[in-house]
Amino acid sequence: MLLTSEEVLAIQDNPALLDRLSITSTNGTLWGIFGLGSELYIEPRPRQQLRLDMLTLQEDYYQRFSEHIKYCCYDSAEQFKRTSEGKCIKLKGNPFPMVRDKIGDWPNNAMYCNRLFIPYIHQNFPNSTGSITPWKSNIAVSADSDDYLTAHYCYMPVGNPKGGLHFDTLREGVLSWCQKIRPMHGQAGFTVITDGLSAEPWIYPTLQRHPGLNIIQPVNLMQSTEGVFNRIKCVNWLTVLGEEILNELGGLSAAKDALEPDCTLYPYPGGVVIQAGVAPQLGDTTVGDVPECYQKVARFTKPVRFDAYTYRWGGLFQVSKPLNGVEETLKWISRFD
Repeated sequence: MLLTSEEVLAIQDNPALLDRLSITSTNGTLWGIFGLGSELYIEPRPRQQLRLDMLTLQEDYYQRFSEHIKYCCYDSAEQFKRTSEGKCIKLKGNPFPMVRDKIGDWPNNAMYCNRLFIPYIHQNFPNSTGSITPWKSNIAVSADSDDYLTAHYCYMPVGNPKGGLHFDTLREGVLSWCQKIRPMHGQAGFTVITDGLSAEPWIYPTLQRHPGLNIIQPVNLMQSTEGVFNRIKCVNWLTVLGEEILNELGGLSAAKDALEPDCTLYPYPGGVVIQAGVAPQLGDTTVGDVPECYQKVARFTKPVRFDAYTYRWGGLFQVSKPLNGVEETLKWISRFD
């Protein structure tokens, strides 16, 4: 079900209200919640070192939010010899020294994954499984034999425990992660959070209505962009451009000329983070509200946007028939044009 007009107006004055809202089916099944999310994509590099580097990046997330993280699901070379599934442990402290040790001689034909999370019970759904959570960090390092991007994606609630907002926290985290890993591209801002592909047809009407929302399904993008690393998914409140992509657009000086003063640029060694406006915006197409700053960033980055989706992978998300996933993906990534 879509947000009501009253809820959308209330969010403009108090964005933390998003944490209380949800997306449900007509019979009341919980399919998604709202929060802040970040996704960063890294081009293929020597994988053994990349796996260790990605764990360092994820450990940064853990150190920032350890009080909200209770479980770690990790892959280990020893376990992989017996089963393709990893191990999930309840945390008693920082797990990363142990996780690094467990990587061992990781098989070069296998993706490496690691996940931090806490089960979350939404206040309106006390009997839910807790699998849809705004406290989660995932890494997916592509197999040595695959020509895929590697990804880190994570979430956090809009509001913080002290009654403030996590906007500054998100920006500071993205800048730190970019400096550590120097991604090819990425984005961060308002997002919908689900626990699987089956939710996507129910989520899509909300994405259509609110252009400021992102949906993070990195495997879909990783597969669709096989062999293509210098093209971005789309833009959001924070848009990350690695140095190669930034230079293709004319460099930092061209970005400043095109985007300032409406947007703030945060250069770092290896690229730039573009902030579209003071705070994330939801937007509402039913009243013609498409955030202008987001449009400005979209116009600047359009030449480097990936649009070569094929029917093999079906686009970035699933949709209900008679809609077509590839066609709707192309519409959605161009929503700020």
